[in-house]
Amino acid sequence: MNISNKKRNVGLDVARTFAILLVLFSHSLWISDNYPRVVSAAMQLSGTAGVEIFFIISGFLIGKIVWRELLLPDFSFRNIKHFLFRRWFRTFPNYYLLLFVNVLVWYFIYGEFPEKIYKYILYIQNFADTSLPFYRVSWSLAVEQFSYIIGPFLLYGLVVLFPKKNRDRFYLWVTIFILLCFTLTKVYFYYNNSVADIYEWNESIRKVLIYRLDAVYWGFLLRYFYNKYTEWVHKHERMLLFIGLFTLVFLNILRVPLGITVEQTPGFMIIFYLAIHSIAICCLIPYLVTMELKSAVAVRFFTTISLISYSLYLLHYTIILHSLKTIFPSEELTGVSLWLYTFLYWGITILFSYLLYRYFEKPVTDLRDSPRILKWLGQDKN
Repeated sequence: MNISNKKRNVGLDVARTFAILLVLFSHSLWISDNYPRVVSAAMQLSGTAGVEIFFIISGFLIGKIVWRELLLPDFSFRNIKHFLFRRWFRTFPNYYLLLFVNVLVWYFIYGEFPEKIYKYILYIQNFADTSLPFYRVSWSLAVEQFSYIIGPFLLYGLVVLFPKKNRDRFYLWVTIFILLCFTLTKVYFYYNNSVADIYEWNESIRKVLIYRLDAVYWGFLLRYFYNKYTEWVHKHERMLLFIGLFTLVFLNILRVPLGITVEQTPGFMIIFYLAIHSIAICCLIPYLVTMELKSAVAVRFFTTISLISYSLYLLHYTIILHSLKTIFPSEELTGVSLWLYTFLYWGITILFSYLLYRYFEKPVTDLRDSPRILKWLGQDKN
């Protein structure tokens, strides 16, 4: 695989790799209910953690770009347009290509087109309610897309209204404002709705856009403290790592035996659980940023999986596994045959994800830096 690892942060690649493999592992539970009990329990737990890691990494890295643009002396709406163009050039092509493929897969399997495709085109499939069974993994992409818009536009508005004020503070104020607003939406849900179990919580809270737009902004907040207090953060990175890991173990493994569940403590699960989960992941990032690996093979593995993670996320569930289960039903598989099927699924997914990345995602993404595109946008390449 001809994949370069130049200018990449290996620690963040490790985090992305674990995130996408957790998601892949989690959705493998759809293959059959006949996995060993421990494996099945691990699959049920892993998906949430994987997606939340992606949100924090995205916020941490996008926050860096937004911060850099905001502090430019000539910051204007032109910077916002340029930022959004680069984000959308990175995310739209794969998303819309595989939306089309998903429609075809759905039609060939069910003999009809999925409902309300327009919502998926506009990224509003989970705006105020959970998305339909079609293209289910796309819910997190809607959260990401709206996050790209809301923060930069609020920052631009503040700069227009108060051009001489401290822009570092603008970044912090907007981040805290967004975190508070979309914490309040969860408070509103808690006092006006109810969830019966973890499945309803998952569908009604975790995957609904108006309750999750704070997810990426925990990464923005981490970026602020990382930039402002870099020396302190790295001095205490091991302590933060321990706190983060302990909290994640508590939230994902220990809380249920301790009686912290949707049924028994709905307020905690609806209002606070995801925020604390995000903060715990934030605590891991400083250690990962400075992480080094001596093994060239390990670096290549993590770099490769990290690079193809977006393609893998879009392909693995509603296209590859959906198609595989239709051609080769797997519900009754057990023992060795179940594991062979699972490994085959993982292998096919990684192979097709690499091919999609290598021959579509990367070439199209690279076009955003082509002189012709930059000239059309009125941008100088820098």
